[in-house]
Amino acid sequence: MRIPNKVAGSGGTKGILRLRKPIRFAIRLAPLRMTGVRSVAGGIVRVLVATLVTFPGALASATTYYVSSSLGNDSNSGTSSSAAWQTVAKVNGRTFVAGDSILFRRGDVWNESLVPASSGASGNPITFDAYGSGAAPNLTGYYAVPPQTWVLVSGNAWKAALPAVYSTINFCLFGSVWGQKVAASTSNLQGQWDFYFANGSLYVYSVGNPDAFYNTAIVPMALSNVPVININGKSWLTFQHFLVNWFDQYGVYVQGTSDHLVFANMESDSMIPQGTQPLGFYVNESAPGPGDIKIYNTEGLFASKSGAEKKDAAMSFLQNALAMTDAVAAREIVQPEKFKEGISKIIDGTVQCLNASTWAKSSSQPTIVNPQ
Repeated sequence: MRIPNKVAGSGGTKGILRLRKPIRFAIRLAPLRMTGVRSVAGGIVRVLVATLVTFPGALASATTYYVSSSLGNDSNSGTSSSAAWQTVAKVNGRTFVAGDSILFRRGDVWNESLVPASSGASGNPITFDAYGSGAAPNLTGYYAVPPQTWVLVSGNAWKAALPAVYSTINFCLFGSVWGQKVAASTSNLQGQWDFYFANGSLYVYSVGNPDAFYNTAIVPMALSNVPVININGKSWLTFQHFLVNWFDQYGVYVQGTSDHLVFANMESDSMIPQGTQPLGFYVNESAPGPGDIKIYNTEGLFASKSGAEKKDAAMSFLQNALAMTDAVAAREIVQPEKFKEGISKIIDGTVQCLNASTWAKSSSQPTIVNPQ
């Protein structure tokens, strides 16, 4: 089953929620809505869910653990907010029991993937959630290079050491421009936006210090070719109150024999131009497939919007789709099958937007004004 998610105001393609096997959803299937305006090319997938999920009957022996990238330390016990762990790697390496809760501090950011190692039990899931106040905990590939870390290598080649979580870089964003990855040699850094990754450092072309030359954030994407949340053969898990973004593959990837999963109050959002990916939520299970994956949703972002505002979002999508055809016309098609698939998605999205044009239909049509 494929559920297209149309994107308003981006210069890229729509995302897809792909479910390889039949899935039972709680209450009703969560509709995916256009959610905002962005200017960077690439796909966007957002699932906005806003119904609070609670689970009674937790085991008496269950433990609550805390994780904070800003205040934690992996040598801590993790069993109080004042003794929080620091990294997602610590969580991934830990065995949990049914009823345990792992809470991530609001306002904190991790450039790591979450890979649960344990399953919960019926009525006592293992819960991944948030604590504190402020923005949702953010699992992201976005890491802006600190300006003071740039070091001249030679000529117009500069480098900056990156955190240890980096193992490869496929994409690097220079402000609003995606860079050109070149082979790992300073001799290949021939022009603006050229980059490569080697020996733990990002190398870029720059005439003088990159901070001054580009005068914008330089962002090598930390999560390349890996899901941000990867659930493999685990069941009875709950995830809520997370922001997952800036990935080039999958935001949430469910595989193996995973089942009995709940996703609530989450946003999975990426804009990296990785072909037909990235995909916000992707279920690719072994036969016979899952029977109990729930997504809770109250359409919190767009439910209060008027039909006219929804129509504006649809029109923005169509305008960007048309703009993309101009860019395609100037390029050579080297992967016909992927090209065909991409065009098919644009057509599907256009048809659905047109079919939804009654969103703004009324007996008296508003005056058309120039869009801002």
